[in-house]
Amino acid sequence: MDDITMEIRTRLDQLFSQYQPSRALTELKEELVGDLTEAVTDKINQGMTATKAIDEAMSQLGDIDSLLKEVAAENAAQANDQADDSQQVDTATDDAGADANAKTGEHSHSHVQIGKLHITDDQVTWGDHVVVDGGDKVDLGKLVQVDGDHVSVGNGFIDVDGDDVKINGERPQRAYVGSLKLVNTQSFAVTDVSEVVIDYPDAAVKIGQASASEIVVNEYMSRDSERFFLRSKQYGSQLELRQGDRPRLWPLHVRTEIFIPSTLKGSVRVHAGNGSLEVSDLRSNTDFEIHATNGAIRAFNNQVMNFDVQATNGSVRLNQMAALDYRIVSTNGSVTVDDAQGTGKIESTNGAIRLTNHAGDATLNSRNGAIKVSGFTGKLASRSRNGAIRVQNLSGGGRLSSGNGRVSVQVSDLTSDLEITGNGSAEIELANEAYNFDVRNDDGTVRVPRVAQLTLDDSHHKIGAVGEAPTATVKVDTVHGSVRVE
Repeated sequence: MDDITMEIRTRLDQLFSQYQPSRALTELKEELVGDLTEAVTDKINQGMTATKAIDEAMSQLGDIDSLLKEVAAENAAQANDQADDSQQVDTATDDAGADANAKTGEHSHSHVQIGKLHITDDQVTWGDHVVVDGGDKVDLGKLVQVDGDHVSVGNGFIDVDGDDVKINGERPQRAYVGSLKLVNTQSFAVTDVSEVVIDYPDAAVKIGQASASEIVVNEYMSRDSERFFLRSKQYGSQLELRQGDRPRLWPLHVRTEIFIPSTLKGSVRVHAGNGSLEVSDLRSNTDFEIHATNGAIRAFNNQVMNFDVQATNGSVRLNQMAALDYRIVSTNGSVTVDDAQGTGKIESTNGAIRLTNHAGDATLNSRNGAIKVSGFTGKLASRSRNGAIRVQNLSGGGRLSSGNGRVSVQVSDLTSDLEITGNGSAEIELANEAYNFDVRNDDGTVRVPRVAQLTLDDSHHKIGAVGEAPTATVKVDTVHGSVRVE
């Protein structure tokens, strides 16, 4: 042990002596020794004396009690987990109440007209111009345009598409990203590996296709120290790649590239904490499980077996994806999927869902956000607890349900039954020349094509058919608003 490290330990021992020794405090002390030693070494290299460098580094600790309280908070994590379980019970109760309200029809719907201004459910129009539509679309001319998670301000001067931000056509970048240096490169053979676990709690992570037959990891950091480099372990056929140590006192910015070879057969699990997560250009017969705790997930141009995506606090965007099955769960952020093939399931707790150019059956569930689908082939199951549902160019059938919002569907080819339930208005436009229908609305009017052959003709309930020898049926059952089938 050199004199500098010994002096640092002596000073820390004095600070920690008034506290009851514990494993957590010991780990904290060892981490501080490493951080302070690096800081002092940097200051000495800049021409400062050893004593002054130690004094200045120690002064940067600030209130040591804050660090000790942080450790205490980590020890109390178990108590917080129990509190979270209690909150989940409360949430389940709230969900049950929301379902009950939807069934009993406690939501109010109305139509207001003031001159050219029309307000109907969640749509606002000025004359023939739609100003607000479905809660996720706003049109204020060149000043502001909002369509889901796409926002244009000042005739495109500021353009935001999900987490993709452009100002005057350019994407701004964080200053530190461009300055990060490649400090570590490691490669791993996959001959005896069938499961890869990747865990980076505090870094931006990019997963891509390897050009060789090995896993290659490149780490870019704002500080070059081996103790910050990744840690790897192999247990039988499982390979673990985990982020190295992280300093408590000084910021460390990390960006990691991990390239997966197509020869790997099995599964890959990736977790990224405080940073974005990108997955691109994969060609693999491997199952991928992607999880971001606090950052956006972007995946594009991937062909894999199964794709599982979870975002705890950030948006999800998938483009050009082919998989047998895929699942996307977003706790607090929007979900956008464009040009996808496979059987999919998308869940969003607090954010809109947008699905375009999709081939394959899909299930969409949004607790608090609109659902917008365009260009869909297959069976579509869609449920929005609190938001509108809009479907365009549907080829297939399915079941759509909105607890508190309008349902609008444009069907290009009805190949199987389509069922719509909800608490608001419903509009169905069909290109088919023949179909059965059973349309019911408790409080509002029901309209069907004039050429329809009716077996039940009531102002709130109509049953019949259009055309000759229909095979598919449109069934609508709503509480409020109006229903129109054409």
